[in-house]
Amino acid sequence: MRVNKDILKSLLPKFIQYFFAGLFCAFVNWGVFYFLYDKQEIFYLLAATLSFLVGATVNFLLCKIIFKSKEGRKKTTEYIMVVLTGAIGLGIDLTVTAFCVEILSLHKMVSKIAGTGVAFIFNYASKQFYVFSHK
Repeated sequence: MRVNKDILKSLLPKFIQYFFAGLFCAFVNWGVFYFLYDKQEIFYLLAATLSFLVGATVNFLLCKIIFKSKEGRKKTTEYIMVVLTGAIGLGIDLTVTAFCVEILSLHKMVSKIAGTGVAFIFNYASKQFYVFSHK
């Protein structure tokens, strides 16, 4: 499969912006997870869920700056799409986190970082190509 270099060049600036926004949101996510799990002793999957939701909310607000809304799309439709793709991202995050903890016996914080990384790839692709305009 041959990739068009012009397409890659047009996507690169948004990817870089999303990467840094996503990195910021990941730190928010990890910070909330650390606080809830380590300091408040909340069950790690509940802490992971709550921290993901906080990070996803910050991410949505930043994405409104990075990406343009598709023309003619109602804001409520866009919001619903963000919630649905966020729920899938949450499922990916939790699945990877639980797999790393329960199967690979990794530290819970390392597992959470791995879950966030995999979910980041899905979240970027869904926002770039599905939720918001990619032109």
